[in-house]
Amino acid sequence: MTPAILIIEDEYALAAALSTVVRRLDATPVVAASGQGGIDKLGAQRFALVILDVGLPDVSGLKVLQKIQELPKPPPVVVITAHGTLDTALEARRLGAREYFLKPLDLAAIQRTIREVFAPVKAEQPAHHTMIGTGEAMQRAFAAIAQASGCETQVLLQGPPGSGKSLAAQVIHRHSARGEKTFVVFRSDEWPEERVEAALGEAIEKAGAGILLLDEISLWSKPLQAALMHRMGGLKARLLCTSSRELAEVREDLFYALAVLQVALPPLVDRTGDIPALAASFLGDHVLAAETLAVLKSHAWPGNVRELKAAMTHAAAVCGGGTILPHHLPASIAQPRDGNHLEVAMKQALAAWLDQKTTGTDDMMPAYDELIETVESAMLETLLQRFDGKPTRLAAAMKMNRATLRRKLKEE
Repeated sequence: MTPAILIIEDEYALAAALSTVVRRLDATPVVAASGQGGIDKLGAQRFALVILDVGLPDVSGLKVLQKIQELPKPPPVVVITAHGTLDTALEARRLGAREYFLKPLDLAAIQRTIREVFAPVKAEQPAHHTMIGTGEAMQRAFAAIAQASGCETQVLLQGPPGSGKSLAAQVIHRHSARGEKTFVVFRSDEWPEERVEAALGEAIEKAGAGILLLDEISLWSKPLQAALMHRMGGLKARLLCTSSRELAEVREDLFYALAVLQVALPPLVDRTGDIPALAASFLGDHVLAAETLAVLKSHAWPGNVRELKAAMTHAAAVCGGGTILPHHLPASIAQPRDGNHLEVAMKQALAAWLDQKTTGTDDMMPAYDELIETVESAMLETLLQRFDGKPTRLAAAMKMNRATLRRKLKEE
């Protein structure tokens, strides 16, 4: 049975446009031109969703929203208005509106919202791991963490800010022979210069025979590095260190003492395949729309996993329902000001590939059509996977001639 969607809107042209959007999603539109008309229709049948205008001719849409919430099983409601004010937005949210849109409407955004009410895309749920990752770089990091957990040597954890160095240190502590002993974190930037060496001594004493995590060792002053090196001989604690930078400023003897084992954690932009599982671990009961996941995968993530966690916390806070849509994301992610880093990476990779293919004498150069065929073949293979291996769907979505597409696929 096709779901029915109630459109409570007195503007005929807009109601017709919304009805077209609803039909596109294989749902049945039912239109009411007044608040009371909408309430009457709600009493007569069940609806999967209500699209509700605030400015109705007979009664405020907010009053209608209140009536909807009094139903035994109220449907989700999308509120639209031509005159958005803070009070209206706050009241709509308080009364349980799923989404809030301003006129003139972005019909594509409305369509995404409606579709996600019916078929939200569940992000892959992570297993009960403290760290998540399936790519080669993270698998290497996991192997190094496992080695570090099974021995007593000092460990250096390197990676950009927000990549999970502190979390990796906690995993090593928890799974090591000292897992029941104290875990102490020392950050030099928390102390004034005249107190920092004394604070380091206090942290060493507090750690005892447990684990002492030395945060951002590359930022330490030379005197503080010397103070640590002086204490290394009689140290009972096992040392783990983190660094977001190259260790050019760390004295050589200290580097070799601390970096017996090394764990390299990659930036998030190098493992975008992990974003669905990472996001799910931060979102709880919320789910990501397919469009939202595409936006997340195209972001450069300068703040790495830490930035992703903050973005998911923001999105969950502003989302009125259970599905995170692109406009729920922070503006810096949903509407980036700089160019798409994926396009830059694609151009760089293409330039490197062309260098490889075209290095040599002129008579050894590949034909232009041969280069195009290789690029097009890879692109079609990826697109076809996206459309479940169905050329007809691909051709319709990409506005391609079906016969041309079939011919190209046969030529591969």
